[in-house]
Amino acid sequence: MVHVALLANDGTYYTSGNQLLPLVETDIRVQREVLTLSWGEDGMAEVDVYYEFFNPEERKKVLMGFEANPPMYMDSLDRSGAHPYISDFTVEMNDKPLSVSTSVVKNDTLYVQNGMVCALNLFQYEIDEARSGNYLWNPQINDGIPISFVYHFSADFKPGVNVVRHRYRYLMCQSAYCRYELDYKLSPAMRWANHQIDDFTLRIKTRDVPLHFMMEDNLFSQAIPPRITGTGKWRRRTVLNGNRNDVARVCEYFLRDAVLEYRVRNYRPGAELYLFSADCTDTGVFTRPTDYYALRNRLGGYTEFPLTETLYRRGRNLPFALRGYIFKNKMLSDYFHSQWWYIPDQSYQPILEELTFEEQKWFDWFEEYAHSRLHH
Repeated sequence: MVHVALLANDGTYYTSGNQLLPLVETDIRVQREVLTLSWGEDGMAEVDVYYEFFNPEERKKVLMGFEANPPMYMDSLDRSGAHPYISDFTVEMNDKPLSVSTSVVKNDTLYVQNGMVCALNLFQYEIDEARSGNYLWNPQINDGIPISFVYHFSADFKPGVNVVRHRYRYLMCQSAYCRYELDYKLSPAMRWANHQIDDFTLRIKTRDVPLHFMMEDNLFSQAIPPRITGTGKWRRRTVLNGNRNDVARVCEYFLRDAVLEYRVRNYRPGAELYLFSADCTDTGVFTRPTDYYALRNRLGGYTEFPLTETLYRRGRNLPFALRGYIFKNKMLSDYFHSQWWYIPDQSYQPILEELTFEEQKWFDWFEEYAHSRLHH
């Protein structure tokens, strides 16, 4: 699979998302879940999860939690136990906000005992010299331990249906070969009483920029098509995982002002959700970004190609092509029409100032980069 070798390459791993899960045994089942993901040019993913839980018994309190994987690197340690790359973490239950505690736990032990989370005393620990995010050092014992981050809260379940709304933002992973990666663990849903999600919806929404990404095609037991509302398209294909020549089946999507949706009944997750930017769309090899995507994503240092005038013109026009600009120049028109994802828009006019702040910063960098390569 693509995901296996991904983090072995140079890059930055920040964290991955996770289902809300019961930290103690419970007979409550997941009746419905709507997982909504969106992200933009700033690299921040927004996660919004709507749950309907069914409690067949009397009112009861359940200790619930959200487990967040540690980052690859960590510059500082928040003694409150908050994850360095997660923000705006909120939980509402039956329209009322819940108080959430944050803890760092030793990840190779059972960290819930007698209904309580056994949090580490972070004042006894510090970041090690390598600034490893998944490892804390205790100078008193001259040793360290592997860690995980847990956001936990007490949920008061009334008899019948209970609605829980869960939101947070986190910085997506980056690698040498793609600009972003997004992980979300679905398998913890199996810990609830019914060991499945009775009614599951995955929804992906565009935000400030068009989205062009791939997702491993192993999320559902049967090959089901998505529903796209708005401007977009999708296809199934295979990509190679670099020098190992492992073949991975993926779905490739392009969305512009659109919503992508999958919906399945009696869903038993057999794999985790994993998606990544489609920088390898033309090469079909995960570790070889397409030239103009490499330029657009500032990945040029990891590829071996000279910047030509043609590549320069393709790269600087990519943000406009993604938005559907119809090019008058024949070379650019022929090239972008040959791209699978290109969807012309008769009404779109390319105005640099209307691109995102991050895209405009990239333009300034790219013009300087191109000037130094093409005119010297």
